[in-house]
Amino acid sequence: MSWLNDLYLTYEACKSEAGVVREDKPLLLPIAHLTQNAQLEVVLDGEGNYRRAYRVDKKDAVTVIPVTEDSGSRAGSAVFPHPLADKLEYIAGDYCDFVPEEKKEKFEKYIAQLKGWVESDDCIPQVKSVYQYLQKRTIMHDLMDDGFFACVDGKPEAEKQQGVSVQDWFVRFSVEVPGKPESRLYCDTEVFESYIRFYLSGQEKKELCYVLGETVPCSEKHPAKIRHTADKAKLISSNNASGVLTFKGRFSDSGQVASVGYEVSQKAHNALRWLIAKQACLRVGEQVYVVWSVENPEIKDPFAQFFGEEAQGVTTDEVFAARVRREIWGSSREISGTEKVMVMGVEAATTGRLSILFYQKYEAVQFLRNIVRWKTESCWLTRQGKDRKTAVWSPSLIDIVNLTAGDKNDKLNKSMRERLVPCIVEGRKLPYDVVLSAVKQAVNPMHYENIWDWDRVLSITCALLRKWQIERGMGEEVHGMRLNEKSEDRSYIFGQLLATAEMLEGNALAIGGGKEPGRNTAAEKYFVRFQRYPVETWLTIMNQLRPYVAKLKSAGKLYYVQRIDELTSRLELTDKRKLEPTFLQGYSCQMMAYREHIKKAGQEQGTGEAQERVAGRNIE
Repeated sequence: MSWLNDLYLTYEACKSEAGVVREDKPLLLPIAHLTQNAQLEVVLDGEGNYRRAYRVDKKDAVTVIPVTEDSGSRAGSAVFPHPLADKLEYIAGDYCDFVPEEKKEKFEKYIAQLKGWVESDDCIPQVKSVYQYLQKRTIMHDLMDDGFFACVDGKPEAEKQQGVSVQDWFVRFSVEVPGKPESRLYCDTEVFESYIRFYLSGQEKKELCYVLGETVPCSEKHPAKIRHTADKAKLISSNNASGVLTFKGRFSDSGQVASVGYEVSQKAHNALRWLIAKQACLRVGEQVYVVWSVENPEIKDPFAQFFGEEAQGVTTDEVFAARVRREIWGSSREISGTEKVMVMGVEAATTGRLSILFYQKYEAVQFLRNIVRWKTESCWLTRQGKDRKTAVWSPSLIDIVNLTAGDKNDKLNKSMRERLVPCIVEGRKLPYDVVLSAVKQAVNPMHYENIWDWDRVLSITCALLRKWQIERGMGEEVHGMRLNEKSEDRSYIFGQLLATAEMLEGNALAIGGGKEPGRNTAAEKYFVRFQRYPVETWLTIMNQLRPYVAKLKSAGKLYYVQRIDELTSRLELTDKRKLEPTFLQGYSCQMMAYREHIKKAGQEQGTGEAQERVAGRNIE
């Protein structure tokens, strides 16, 4: 029940926002209220007289309506009217004049329920105006007179509104009273508060609430529409009493399992619905993750890639870490030792059941430390922006999942997300099979038509490798993002060799207008084989490089030939073992160093940005 209590406390901390309608911002619903898409709005005066009506635009259709525990979860043929706004078949006393086969049961139950509110001490004049008008039983005739539908063969016919036929139009009300600026009842907090007082005063049956530990009116039917307005899945539900598997033979009724107070349930579910709409940090298929704090509810997404264009020029771990902290928590707040952060993930197990995939509560300081640690350890130097400047970049959770599990298998994607989330928010170690999955994709550049796609894959893989190495206590000389000229790692040096061959052939091809489209360099063609048989493959690549060495200008020729000699002198070419994944880091670091050198040389010569050729493609 801890998640219910935390959500309840969140609502209490933010209850000043309840019912306050702000344009383009999610609404924190008052208790005993839900949202519904309206197709029609009827405008009345203070005396309950019809003035006009109009069709509701789809952009403005979401409407806050009061509900009962039964009407809030009605389905099928069950007749449970909403207390105020509802479908025509409920609110129209003359509905049967146009649809004779319909019984008057829906309207009779609706008007009787509304009468109870009107006759209570909690009612306000605007609600009485609606009751006075609907008692006249003329709404269908008024709408037909205004041309909203025509009666054809004894049935109402009209163009569908928002894809909904006239029989299912949902109607909301406005009451224009002189001196009262807000006429829309679905935006009036006075109407919300009036109904809440009325509805709570009618609850008599009390039980022990497992959240509060007090005897209060409890709920048997808990809210749906958690992830979006069409969501039918519920977090708390019980089988129908007539079901074969009711309570699986362990209890005689659902109250023996657990009971939750009505207000607690309403506030907790409304808080979760609001948080998901406002700041869900991950939405993939049926899964939704949200992160919040009672003291700081608007925490930034810890699973996202934080930085875009503004990250250019960030080239050190310290600056990157500071920016991560600022992005998540804000730059002006101090984090107190008592603040807590909640992380919750939900998924629809079936159409009607919502399961909790993940729920943990952390100290805010520890949570932020874990996020910063993940972001600063699973990062790599890459090129960003239009001018492709070098910057530190940490891949998002979605980037990693799509690379390691693919984007075709939903079950595999879901499993991978569930494994990685604890690594990010709890600081658990990164599984090595995840790293190997990324490596398998990165060693095949020929699979990618766009070089930037492969560059991104290579950066993600190197970032994951770096994270895994740091967690195993490997030194900076192994996992550093900058080129390590002193590395004795055989695989790392072979990666440098491959990058050198890539640049040599690319620069030779750039002389005299470049190579024809579709042609690949030797390094590209033999990338996969190079990992398995590095010595034999290197000899093959060297043989193919000879004409390009001859084509290079004297200065470039000398540079690359000396570089190859220097690297091969540090290798034992009789060792024919396959390469470890660190060869990708050696390749990436060496390529980054060459690119920076070319760009710097171009700027010193006053040519602005130098042209380079990478992986057999032009990059300008």
